[in-house]
Amino acid sequence: MSNLKITDLASYLQRSLSEAGFSKLTDVQQKTIPHAMNHEDIFAQAPTGSGKTAAYLIPILEQLEVQKQTRHHPQALIMVPTRELAMQIADTARLLLKYREGIRCAVLTGGIDMNAQVRSFSKGADIVIATPSRLLDHIRRHTFKSSDCHFLVLDEADVMMTMGFYEDVTKIVNTLPEHETMLFSATYNEQVTAASKDLLLNPFECHIETDSVIPQKISYYYAVLDEKEKPDLLFQLLKQNCQTLVFCNTIRTCDYLAELLKARSLPCETIHSEMDPKIRRTLMKRFRNNEYPILIATDVASRGLDINKMDLVISYDCPSFPEEFLHRTGRTGRAGSTGQAVLFLTPKESGYIREMETLTGSSCTKISGQKKHDFTRRKGSSKYD
Repeated sequence: MSNLKITDLASYLQRSLSEAGFSKLTDVQQKTIPHAMNHEDIFAQAPTGSGKTAAYLIPILEQLEVQKQTRHHPQALIMVPTRELAMQIADTARLLLKYREGIRCAVLTGGIDMNAQVRSFSKGADIVIATPSRLLDHIRRHTFKSSDCHFLVLDEADVMMTMGFYEDVTKIVNTLPEHETMLFSATYNEQVTAASKDLLLNPFECHIETDSVIPQKISYYYAVLDEKEKPDLLFQLLKQNCQTLVFCNTIRTCDYLAELLKARSLPCETIHSEMDPKIRRTLMKRFRNNEYPILIATDVASRGLDINKMDLVISYDCPSFPEEFLHRTGRTGRAGSTGQAVLFLTPKESGYIREMETLTGSSCTKISGQKKHDFTRRKGSSKYD
């Protein structure tokens, strides 16, 4: 199955993928699915937009058994760094399961009352998508039973390691019976490499180059300016009335910008980690539906969130980790469309631009906060013209 095709998959998966508009598998899917189906551990590094989620969901779904009892015991555990990514994965799993009955998915993350979550999880699930800290809470309460869990996925492993989740992950792994492990990461770092050696047994390793992914047509720009000059340049860019995602490093900055923009009659909303998940889901849905043009977010939105037809991504703050810039800008220029990405840098941060160019493999054009810059956007892409 080295040249795996969609027609090689179960008929219900073929139908679901076809309806979702997928005509062929991506490189990471073609390379990893046959090995996962052969019960091998997987260590895959692939960039944003390469199709990692389906690369592990498809072999899991191909091998899950339908449980007849009322309470379903988890057969597959997918660990992720954020609740937003967990919800996106659950949506993808349910899309793939559209024509298969009897398989349940559950999301166990923070931000939801623990007692309410325990009640909603009372009948169990076949696939559990969870953040490490909340899953440990369930394990301590004995509400998550791992005895039948034979598939483990660590998605966005680089982020989980960076966020300090490794100790929690290892505690959870030690509670599992014999299992197949798939570790997926957008980037390599020492922590991910160490984790792969600790958690994987003779894994199949897969490295997907950026060139093999559907090309993202992104134009990169940057501006070097003092902190007090940032709002003026932001207003200038936002006047072009295109669908825009603005990234900040802190919740405080998100709220500050929202107040400034609304005072200038620029409709916007904010999402961040301390917001009620239901409210965030509603805001994301409205943003995807073009009900308002500007979304201000912390990096909670940079990973895993599929936002189509994004015209412009602005990093109002320089990301804490250079790799995060890739994930922020990965929200635009998707599926062959065009997009723009702008990075604001203070004079002390100006040296980072070379690292950003190396990461993106593209040159970044410098723009001035003192001079109006006209971004060309896709015709007909925005309802705000």
